[in-house]
Amino acid sequence: MKKIFTFAAMLCAAVTMNAEITTMTCAEAKEAALAIEIPEGKNSATGTDSVAITGYVTYTNGTLSRGQQTFWLDDNKGTTQTFQAYWCNIPEGEDALNVGDKVTIKGFLMNYNKTTAEMKNGDTEILERVFIKRDTMVATICEVIEEGEALNAMEITNDFFVVEGIVSSVVSPLNQYKQETFSLTCEENSKELKVYNILMKDSVEAFIGDKVSVFGKIQNYNGTIEIISGTAEVLEKGNVKIDTIPVSVAQAVGVAMALDNNGVSKDLYAVTGYVDSIAIAYSEQYGNISFFMTDDMANPTYDFEAYRVKVTAEQAALITVGRKVTVTAAIQHYYKAADPDKELPEINLAETVAGGSIEIFYGEGIENTADEAKALKRIEDGQVVIIRNGVRYNALGAKIER
Repeated sequence: MKKIFTFAAMLCAAVTMNAEITTMTCAEAKEAALAIEIPEGKNSATGTDSVAITGYVTYTNGTLSRGQQTFWLDDNKGTTQTFQAYWCNIPEGEDALNVGDKVTIKGFLMNYNKTTAEMKNGDTEILERVFIKRDTMVATICEVIEEGEALNAMEITNDFFVVEGIVSSVVSPLNQYKQETFSLTCEENSKELKVYNILMKDSVEAFIGDKVSVFGKIQNYNGTIEIISGTAEVLEKGNVKIDTIPVSVAQAVGVAMALDNNGVSKDLYAVTGYVDSIAIAYSEQYGNISFFMTDDMANPTYDFEAYRVKVTAEQAALITVGRKVTVTAAIQHYYKAADPDKELPEINLAETVAGGSIEIFYGEGIENTADEAKALKRIEDGQVVIIRNGVRYNALGAKIER
């Protein structure tokens, strides 16, 4: 919308101004969002005008996290996913939105990756609620998995399920929001049920071997069967001693690739190697950092990521390229198929699960894994320098000019 201001109005606006909010349908919002130009080298761009979009919820995983929820809107009731509300704020005291609810979201349009029209962190006003009658089913782990396998990809049950079982692996430990992700295993066929981002009663963390009761909906997350949008309670503490297996980075990659896609190891591994690049910078809010590891700084491989490792701010400052560390956690095989429509490549990566612990080797020098007669490695001004035959290179092999 074009805004015409008189000179006097512009002076007034310098002191105070109530910005107009443009009202839009979902279709109009999609067209306007995808028309926003994304700068070269970026994957998204946000508009500058406030908008209000009214529509019906046509898809949501039902998860309400930290007072926010992700859902899709359309101008009509149904299943068409026209405009995405990405982690938008839900009014305090309100339950998660359901398919069929009518809402208005207020915020700024975003063009994400030239394919998705969305609004990030907007405010939600609930206009109409649909009445949904839900039953609560008591089921075994095997029955829940079977129920999930009968769903279409990304489909979620309307009904809630209650299931008890023994924790077979912990994917993400208890976080600051009292949520945890772990797995239960069907003894009949060894298939795993992932209990995803579940709220733990009384903030009691579940560990491998603990008996738990889980309440939530079933989701088929592209082949991974999950319990979501619910709560869990530790009924009995187990007494399982978990061995920690020391491995190199290359050995850790081998462990991960031997797992099924998105599989998680039952054992803990102490992976020792060098930080060859920072994947995700330290988050003060979540107290974690992600980085790639290698066995040899002269030949970084970029195929093993220490993912969201728990660290303090002081530890994070020490995690620089070339630093030797040991990360202890379960290992996972992260896989995501290529998406030709969005021009996204396949991801096939070995990782530690989120929440791993770290040991930092504080020595200034870097242990050399190559022939000392051929190359010398050391840290200069916080960067790895490799000296070979009198020539200085950085960690990526590029020659450093003095």
